[in-house]
Amino acid sequence: MKFAIISGSTRKNSQSSKVARYVKFYLESQQQDTYFLNLAEQPIKHWNETFWNDYENFDPIWNIARKELQTSDAIIVISPEWNGMCPPALKNVFQLATKGEFANKPALLISVSASTNGVYPIAELRLNTYKNTYICYIPQHVIVRNVNKVLNSFENSESEEDTSIRKRIIYSVQLLKVYAEAFTNIRKNDIVLSNTYPYGM
Repeated sequence: MKFAIISGSTRKNSQSSKVARYVKFYLESQQQDTYFLNLAEQPIKHWNETFWNDYENFDPIWNIARKELQTSDAIIVISPEWNGMCPPALKNVFQLATKGEFANKPALLISVSASTNGVYPIAELRLNTYKNTYICYIPQHVIVRNVNKVLNSFENSESEEDTSIRKRIIYSVQLLKVYAEAFTNIRKNDIVLSNTYPYGM
């Protein structure tokens, strides 16, 4: 089982990447294979119309990323809330993922807020990133509020709030694994493989 973890912040040493690294730390402690796409360290070229003509040579960084995503069984998307939205670089990943990178794979959304916000990236990503990518968000999601105060040590919790969010993340990742195991059969089904209507309604 391979989990792709995407940190959507383009800030160096961001809180989003901290959360992503905690998720990676947990998964690897459970002997799970991971791929970590950190958009602060792997800047992907923004979509333009040349992508339609030669997507394989559009951007070397994206070319590596898309191959890793294609071989992943489940996706974990981590987004900060910037001005009530998710970052443009993260939305760009979904603009580029038109070759089955996410298709019929379960995904967990995690949003990050320095305060008590964090709802809007969840709503935005659920609303407008699934149609042509065919990503399948599970009902569960996680909002890491007051992120500066939690997950600062991966091994040891520092407060009740820290313990609580760790439990929520672990439960959600475990649930995602259950979906991922089931979805391996879904992707083998003939009607799914036919991809008769690739662009929805």
